[in-house]
Amino acid sequence: MPPSTNDLHVDAVLTNLSLRYRNEALIADMILPRLKVRKRSDKYFVYKKSNSYRLIDSAVGPKAQPNEVEWEVGTDNYSVEDYALADYIPVESTDNADSPLQPRMDTNEFINEWLDLDREKRVADIVFAPGTYDASNREVLATKWGDDNDDPIGDVQGAVESCFVRANTLVFGEEAWRAFRKLPEVLDAVKSSTRHQGTPGGLATAPEVAALFEVENLLIGRARYISSKKGQANTYARIWGKHMAALHVKKNPGVRTITFGLTFQEMMKQTQTAFDPKRGAKGAEYLKVGYNCDEKVVAKDLGYLVGQVIA
Repeated sequence: MPPSTNDLHVDAVLTNLSLRYRNEALIADMILPRLKVRKRSDKYFVYKKSNSYRLIDSAVGPKAQPNEVEWEVGTDNYSVEDYALADYIPVESTDNADSPLQPRMDTNEFINEWLDLDREKRVADIVFAPGTYDASNREVLATKWGDDNDDPIGDVQGAVESCFVRANTLVFGEEAWRAFRKLPEVLDAVKSSTRHQGTPGGLATAPEVAALFEVENLLIGRARYISSKKGQANTYARIWGKHMAALHVKKNPGVRTITFGLTFQEMMKQTQTAFDPKRGAKGAEYLKVGYNCDEKVVAKDLGYLVGQVIA
């Protein structure tokens, strides 16, 4: 009788496979684009809003002096805050790690992901906070999407047009988007050639909805985080809630441009390492990733929040 399978093989760790969850695409940088600055705090010029919208009589007679005009400018300021995470990597861990584990690389990647997730939560809390907007630029829906007498297309179109400079970006929380894209009136409005008219079912796509409202970008916040306290069972929740916002966002803001918000950043993300011989028998490598920024809304009238679009 031949040896059993267990006698012929000793289990070992695969070197060509490892499993790791990653958060879905983050959208913070597409909402509050980064602007590199030289100092931790400084001022920037703000042209007075009325400069560009005042009607001035420009008629002039053959020998008359033209009306004299003037424009105004003020300042605002930013001030960055520091963010960093770090860990020690014992030499024993590096020496004894089986392939494909790479303690130094894995630690660096996890720290970067945690920093990015923290930023995503901060930006979501800004964009979907009622206090970010003036009362005239926010609402909480009494009639939710999918209820009788709802008006989802009117809600989104109203938000787009209510921004002082017409919105070019729509931001949906994942749950809000999941409800919106299957609404019958939305499906009827996009009339995609990929769906048979009169046939129930189907889902509108992001490009179709962006084209419907004539905006450049439609962003869906799908990132998750653990909302329960440390030590409790993990509860996973969406960072972006049951809301929708219409914003005017400039991808590469610069001189004489206007955008809903910015991320002022004096120190770009850096990885720093140092060896500490005092830890363990062989010592340990200290790995730190840090940066600084100020995530700031600079033109709140360029945004409109539609809150609690679903129950």
